Amino acid sequence: MTRIVIIGGGPGGYEAALVGAQLGAEVTVVDCDGLGGASVLTDCVPSKTLIATAEVMTTFDSSYEELGILVADDTPPEEQSARVVGVDLGKVNRRVKRLALAQSHDITASVTRPV
Repeated sequence: MTRIVIIGGGPGGYEAALVGAQLGAEVTVVDCDGLGGASVLTDCVPSKTLIATAEVMTTFDSSYEELGILVADDTPPEEQSARVVGVDLGKVNRRVKRLALAQSHDITASVTRPV
């Protein structure tokens, strides 16, 4: 039996683990943050989620009146043209973490499946 230890669960690490397992090795992946690496956990997935939120907010703020959407807020009528659409950053952050962890868990599931 060939045993392989891979340090790092990023794309290179988990792909190497899959190939090693397909070739019959007993593979162990060591990573303290979770599979997927920085791309999934802190870089690409989180930044794309934040960009998507910003795009929705920009589109909404520039088109809600034209689309007939009513927004109830406490902005005085004379200042409504300067009204700003708000974002709950706590909810956005929880969504970012949930999406990143879900993708990391999907990767973990694909790596731990019997080949």
